[in-house]
Amino acid sequence: MRHGGLATSGTAARRWRRGGHDLHHIVDPRTGLPVRTPWRTVSVSAATCADANAASTAALVKGEGAPRWLTRRGLPARLVRQDGLILTTPGWPTSARAEVAA
Repeated sequence: MRHGGLATSGTAARRWRRGGHDLHHIVDPRTGLPVRTPWRTVSVSAATCADANAASTAALVKGEGAPRWLTRRGLPARLVRQDGLILTTPGWPTSARAEVAA
C-alpha cells in the first residue's frame, strides 16, 4: 500500500472458555456478550489504519450485513466466513478476489 491503512479483525485469537462456553474479545454492544458472527476475519482498507481497524471490527458486529455496509462506504474488504468461504467488496485487489459480495 502506498497510501492509507489496512487492518484485520477476527474472532479466532483471544479466545477462552468459561462455564462451558467459548468466548472471544469482540463484544456486541447490543448484548454485552461476545459477538456471534458468520465471519472468522475481516480485513479492510481505509484512509487510515485506525479507520480500517474500526471498520473491520464493526463488520464483525454487523454480521451478514457487513459486505453491503462496507460496500456502501466504499471500503475495499476481504471477509472470511467461519467455513472458509471468502467474500470481497469492490476495490479489493482482483488477484486476491475469490467471490464478489453484492
